[in-house]
Amino acid sequence: MEVLAHGDEVGLTRLAADAELPKATAHRLLGQLVALGAVQSSAGRYRLGPRTFRLGQAWHPARALRAASARPMRELASAGGRLSVSLSVPEAGHAVVVGSSRSEVDDVFSLHPGVVLPPGSAAELILTASAPEAGPPQGWSRAAWSREAARAREQGMAFQYGQCVSALSCVAAPVYSAAGQVVAAVAATALDGRQIALLGEAVVRTASLVSANLSRLPASTARPRREWQPARGAADRPPHAVMARGHEALSSK
Repeated sequence: MEVLAHGDEVGLTRLAADAELPKATAHRLLGQLVALGAVQSSAGRYRLGPRTFRLGQAWHPARALRAASARPMRELASAGGRLSVSLSVPEAGHAVVVGSSRSEVDDVFSLHPGVVLPPGSAAELILTASAPEAGPPQGWSRAAWSREAARAREQGMAFQYGQCVSALSCVAAPVYSAAGQVVAAVAATALDGRQIALLGEAVVRTASLVSANLSRLPASTARPRREWQPARGAADRPPHAVMARGHEALSSK
């Protein structure tokens, strides 16, 4: 079904290969999914069915985060011009979009809720930097990824210029729960890398506003995540010293 989600219609041979399944197994599973209405079949080709669509519409993830981020993200998108602003959370080793604004970026890579971001995105880097035990994404060595994560912790933001999707650049910053845990990443994505280079502080401020809004919600609605860990060699500094600076400044006002 993940393979089908990335194409309009797929033949059995390609689907089995992309899913890394024996052809007979793929055919058996597809038959079961077709019987359930989760997949449709026509002339030997397959696509997601209406039942999958209906179930997908019932998916409402990270309610507290989306409520806390709606206005700050909308303001960043309107002030930043031709860019997409997205909110991502860590799920099963990936960065999954749970909220976004639309722009010309969607013509290159759609950032609608439910999308798994490409390996090595700025949002994934922010989320991974809060969990040093996490391994590097596909295409990255552990050493290179560790260096990028350390830089993200130090700067309080992460930039990527065309590494994930060649035409796109992005910058991301962490969102904190009231307990000081990194629970999400706010990211701005644009076709023009020069625009992204100037948006770092604005994205950090937006993430800080989301963190502040989240801290005002009832504790039971916030979804706890991994705790931020200081970079190697920074044990003498308090946790979150760099990346929580914007959040603390905001809270003191």
